[in-house]
Amino acid sequence: MNSCVEKILAQLERNFPEGEKLCVSERRINIRIAVKGIKNFAKRMRDIGAHLSTITCVDEIDTFSLIYHFDIEGCLINVYTKVDKSMPLVDSIVEIYPVADFYEREVYEMFGVIFTGHPRLEKFLLPDDWPKNVFPLRKG
Repeated sequence: MNSCVEKILAQLERNFPEGEKLCVSERRINIRIAVKGIKNFAKRMRDIGAHLSTITCVDEIDTFSLIYHFDIEGCLINVYTKVDKSMPLVDSIVEIYPVADFYEREVYEMFGVIFTGHPRLEKFLLPDDWPKNVFPLRKG
């Protein structure tokens, strides 16, 4: 196993007991956490020197899977959380990672996930005349 992954796993086990490690490979760690813990988890990731690469979203009919992609020294940490589609709310991490501004706005605009506490959750990709509450990447 890559020494970077071993080092990160040691930090995760020490600092992130609420995380459930799903999979570990040569340069990747996948973790699942509860949506209510994402902001605290992001703070801890920042504290160990992780860079937020992007946030992606997958529509799984009844829920959304949000995946926060972090990088530490070339090792990838993917943090998965589920958001209820009927009440798609998750805490914004913009105050922790300013780069999350665009990622959260994109997920909001394409899927309708609301990032509470985001300073300006507004569209920026779709045309100005795009219909309100129509999210192009939502299934059904």
